[in-house]
Amino acid sequence: MSSTARIRELFKKYGYTAVGVHLGVYAATISGCYVAAERSSGLEKLLIKYGLLSDESLKADKDSKQRGWFADQMSRGGPSLLIAFICTKALLPVRAPLTLAITPPVARILRQRAAST
Repeated sequence: MSSTARIRELFKKYGYTAVGVHLGVYAATISGCYVAAERSSGLEKLLIKYGLLSDESLKADKDSKQRGWFADQMSRGGPSLLIAFICTKALLPVRAPLTLAITPPVARILRQRAAST
């Protein structure tokens, strides 16, 4: 059975629980990727190295009107979010099996809690 068919079957069987687990795994993945992208501030140096960004435009941080659009965007959180989004999409082969593995135990725990209430 293909991975897509297994995920569809999982969503049919567990419903909102599977959706919640999937969104939780997705949120944890994109958050982790964002933190990793924020902490590795080598993106600006890499862009300067390949001539996509000038060092002078980053040094002119004191006056944002003198910076170019790209340099202005580089000083914000946008590039880190974009990198986190791309990494999260690339990690789908990891996230899908994780969702498949975690959903049944989470559903069992939620059923036990609902039964005890």
